[in-house]
Amino acid sequence: MAFAMTASFHFIRPEWLALAPVLMTLWWLVRQRIRERRQAATVVAPHLQSALTVDQGSSQRWFLIDHLTLLALCLVFATAGPTWSQQNSPWFEETAPMVIAIEVSDSMRSNDLLPTRLDRARFKVMDLLALRAGAPTALIAYAGSAHIVMPPSKDIAVITPFLESLDPAIMPEPGTRADRVMPLATSILGAEAAAGTLLFINDGFEPLDIDALAEFAATPETPSMSALVLGSDEGGVALLPDGTAVTQVGGGLLDTRVDSTVLNRVTKAAGVQVVRSTVGDRDIQRILRASESNLRAAEDPDAQWKDQAWWLLWPALLLSLLLFRRGWTF
Repeated sequence: MAFAMTASFHFIRPEWLALAPVLMTLWWLVRQRIRERRQAATVVAPHLQSALTVDQGSSQRWFLIDHLTLLALCLVFATAGPTWSQQNSPWFEETAPMVIAIEVSDSMRSNDLLPTRLDRARFKVMDLLALRAGAPTALIAYAGSAHIVMPPSKDIAVITPFLESLDPAIMPEPGTRADRVMPLATSILGAEAAAGTLLFINDGFEPLDIDALAEFAATPETPSMSALVLGSDEGGVALLPDGTAVTQVGGGLLDTRVDSTVLNRVTKAAGVQVVRSTVGDRDIQRILRASESNLRAAEDPDAQWKDQAWWLLWPALLLSLLLFRRGWTF
């Protein structure tokens, strides 16, 4: 971090630095005059010199001109505007784009989270949208295929009815193909992809997803990825609206267990921040922090360099107060 600060250090108004050599030249000239006066004093008779000299015991090495020059240099460097960090524009910070990709598969009908994982996902999305008020959010639904439900919108009221209508029965292909989501998310975000976030809300990933996620993460100008994973490692029973249990191909109840091993591999291979769903909003707060971290890492074309002149105002103020020492200004 210290290296990064040093590499980016510069002055916003460097033209003011032209005063520094002028000040140093004036200081040197005045110092020369003081030295010449002291040398001239040695030619005066000793008995007269002792009568004419005030504070004979002092051997002054620091003069008022030294003090004034140091104070002036502080003010010159402060006016030049030292800086080493940028501040994003308010527009950039308030409009961090996010694409939410909700898994709408039969496993999301599981009742290990009441009423179901899919219902809990809807609640989490609404909480997230409320905290992101004013920021554009897009919605994708995916199972065996991925589809844009809502393009980027800042209006929560517009997104809500589409969110509530999501159901595995309307998805054209069964399955959980997370790899189908990523091209859609990139096309939605467009030029803002690097500053955006792709948030998966699902009950885990398939082992086949890992390579696709890692390849996507390694591609330049793509959004960062996070995942809010709902469900328990033990799983539950996925129930259809009529109350019958969902079965898998070949017979038996649908396996709805969350594979923590796969989640760890996804994090390690693709850098996806995986957050397990919790009661309350701790999980949503973690997602928001990850999104904000990605935004800070992205380049804002309208970012302004932060003027750090105030760091030099403190020594300048201290030097100004010391001017009022007795014998210097009065």
